[in-house]
Amino acid sequence: MTQTASFSHEPVLRDEIVRLLVPETPRPGLRAVDLTLGLGGHAEALLDALPADATLLGVDRDERALAIAGRRLARFGERVRLLHGRFGSIGDLLAEAGLDRVDLVVADLGVSSMQLDDASRGFGFRASADLDMRMDASRGETAADLLAGADEAEIADWLHEYGEERDARRIARAIVRGERPRTTDELRARVAGAVRHRPAHRDPATLTFQALRIAVNRELDELDALLAALPAMLDRGGRVAILAYHSLEDRRVKHAFRAFATACTCPPELPVCRCGGVARAKLLVRGAIKPSDEEIARNPRARSARLRALEWL
Repeated sequence: MTQTASFSHEPVLRDEIVRLLVPETPRPGLRAVDLTLGLGGHAEALLDALPADATLLGVDRDERALAIAGRRLARFGERVRLLHGRFGSIGDLLAEAGLDRVDLVVADLGVSSMQLDDASRGFGFRASADLDMRMDASRGETAADLLAGADEAEIADWLHEYGEERDARRIARAIVRGERPRTTDELRARVAGAVRHRPAHRDPATLTFQALRIAVNRELDELDALLAALPAMLDRGGRVAILAYHSLEDRRVKHAFRAFATACTCPPELPVCRCGGVARAKLLVRGAIKPSDEEIARNPRARSARLRALEWL
C-alpha cells in the first residue's frame, strides 16, 4: 500500500473523540498523548481542535507508522514529539519526554489499517506471507516463532482465551501435527482442516489469527499496564478515551473505568456506606459509543469499535 493511500484512511470515531477530550474552555498548556499514533489521524484532529499552546506526545510500536505520522503532523512543528515504544510502558515514555502528568489521552487499540493492508506483515490470510504479526517489526518473536516453541496445550489456551475459539483444541492439535506452519496460508490451511464450526459471516481462520496476534504482541498485558498507570499519569480534570475492537479489550476498559468512577466499595449487604470511598473519576458517556451506520458504510473496519471515556477528578 502506498503512503498516499495510507492517508486516505478515516480515523474511527474521530469527531466523537475530539468532542469528548477537548474541554469547552481549555486551560493553557494542555498536554495530550496519543498512545497508538498510527497514521496520526486522531492526533491531527486533536491538535486542530486544541489551542496553539497545547502539545502532543505521539507513541507507537511501529516505526514506519511513526515516520508517516511525523510527516502528516509536521505542520504543527514543536507542538508534537514522537516516541517509539509500547503504551504499556507509558510511565517510562512520559519520563523520557520530561512529562509528569498529562491532560488528554487517547488510545485506539488493535491492529492498524496500514498493518492489515501490508500483506508482508502477516496479520491477515488473504495473501501468502511469512507468519510475522509483530506490531513492532524491529524486535520480539514472530507468530511462527511463537508456534514453533509452544506445545499443544499452550496454543489451545491462546486460541480459547484470546480468540474465544470453540475449536481451540482441534486447531491446536492440527498446528502441532508435523512441521509447524511458517506462512499465513499454511496456518490457514491447518485451521480450515480442523474447524467444525464454520460461521457464515467470517473465515474459519479469523479467530485463530486474532488470538495469535494478541499473543505475539501481548496486547492484553499492555492494556492492563496502561489501565493501572492511568491514576499516576492523569492530571486533575484530565480526560482519557479508549477505542476497543473486541470484547476482551472492551471488558477490561469497562471494568477499570467503572472502578475508577465508583465511590462506595462496601459489600452490597451493608445498609449504609462505611468505607467512606470517593470516586476518582466520572464517566463521560454511559456505556460505549458505537460508530454510526454512515461511518461503517465508509469504513467497514469501524464496525466493532467501542469508545469509552472518563474524566479524572
